[in-house]
Order: sequence, then C-alpha cells, then structure tokens
Amino acid sequence: MIKKYDIEWVSSIDASNKEKLEALSNRMRNFYATNSSYYADIADSESLWIDENYFPLQEILNNTQKASNILEIGCGQSPILKFYPDLKSKYTGIDFSNYIISDNKKRFPEAEFYQILDPYNYSLVSGSFDLVFSIFVIEHTVFPQKFLEECIRLLKPNGRLIILAPSYLDYGTLASQQTSPDLSSGRELIKKGKFFSALRAGFYSKVLIPIKSRSLKKHLPGFYINLNPICFIINQFRPDVDAVYIVSEKEIELYMKSRGFQKKKNSQKIKNFITNRRLCFQIYKKG
Repeated sequence: MIKKYDIEWVSSIDASNKEKLEALSNRMRNFYATNSSYYADIADSESLWIDENYFPLQEILNNTQKASNILEIGCGQSPILKFYPDLKSKYTGIDFSNYIISDNKKRFPEAEFYQILDPYNYSLVSGSFDLVFSIFVIEHTVFPQKFLEECIRLLKPNGRLIILAPSYLDYGTLASQQTSPDLSSGRELIKKGKFFSALRAGFYSKVLIPIKSRSLKKHLPGFYINLNPICFIINQFRPDVDAVYIVSEKEIELYMKSRGFQKKKNSQKIKNFITNRRLCFQIYKKG
C-alpha cells in the first residue's frame, strides 16, 4: 500500500535536478529493456495503421512516401512494416529491447534495426534520414530536450521530424501520476465502496493536477518530468503509466523554432482529431 503520492514534477533542464533525473532515466531504460510483456501489451494498437480515420498516422504514411531514408524511434514490433512492406528497404527502427530488435530482424530482414543502449545517443550517422518519426515515445523520455537534439542531429538538411504524443500539460492530465493509495481510478474506488478515496482521487485529477499544470505552463520551456511514475508499482498494463515527460505542444514548438525549424500547419481534420483525443501532433522541417 502506497501512503505518499505527492505531485513531484521537476524541470529536466534545471541542473539541480540532475541526480534524481539520471536515476529515473536508468530505471526507465531498464524497464523497457527487460519488460518483455510491455511490447505485447502495446501491440494491440497496430491496426491503427490501416484505419483511414486515424489521421495522424495517415499523415506519417504520406511523408514516408516522400522520404528515401526513414527512422522510427521506439519502433516496438514495427507494425508499419507489417501493413506497408514497400517501406522495408528504406526503414530503420530502434528500440530498447534486444528481444524485440532480434525478432524484427527475422521478420523484416530487408529493413535495418538497432538496439538503443543510450536513450539520447543512437550511434547512427548524423544527417542520415529524410524523415524521423516517433509515435507515443517522447512522453517516456526523462530528458526530452536531449531526445529532440538527437532527432535533429540525425536529420538531413530539409528533413522532417514528426512527433505524436499525448498533450498532458496543455490539458492538465497525467496518466502516470498516482492519485489513490492502491492506484485504482475514481470509478474503480466507487465500485469498491471506497467513497472517500474516490473523492480524494477526483480531487487530484480534477483540481490539483490541473492547477499544477497551469502553473508550469507559465514557465516554458521547462521540460517537466514526473519523478514518481506508477509503472514501477503497478502490476497491470494501463496506457501511459510509464509516461514521465508532461508533454506540452507549445513547449516543443518553442524549442524547435529556437533550433531553426519550421512547423507545418495541421489540416483541419487532424486538428479536430488531436483536440478530441487530447493529443499533440507536430511536423517540423529542418531548414
């Protein structure tokens, strides 16, 4: 039973937090490298690649057609190749799990796959890719600005970076933040008859977390990190219990523009899609 669940969100670009953040980064790296069930759990969403109404993925596909060299960061089982095998010859995928990378090499021998050993240095040649994309990855990085810098390093001139992620800070939510002693949601607590705990969980979700988010939005870029994600104490898979970066669309845009990148405007259907699902979908072109 967990008795303490403070909202401990800190800036990853504040040097005073370095020791805590590096410790968390090591824990997260081991979590992904050794947790074989994690990749099986997230594989359920692979069919979204053939959903014509999942507009962000359709836009990524449009961009792959224009690129000669593609890098997917956090590729998992590379479902994009399952449904679009014509991309194999120009595709590179990287992830933490040696098991997943080995399996991908067997299933897609025409593509390139590499294991991530350092989460912010992928040991790939600078300026190698026309397109770098990540799907629900950046929210799992302890040093998001270093992640963005590595993406920038790997892009060719005029290359494109595409990021799809939850937009946590903008909507005042965070799936990895503990809100109850036994990690149950408010609805689950009500079903258990634990009405006081349900009220407290609701207070966290509806009041404390949004207040904290509004406060941090005044100080961007800060690249704020949840030091206590519940992935280390929960025994069942739930989406984004391992999310540590409290993603802000505005923050990423500010940073990328400071690095000389141009942001592509989303179509209205993509805007509607990501607003309804509280997502961040951004395309940047390297000048």
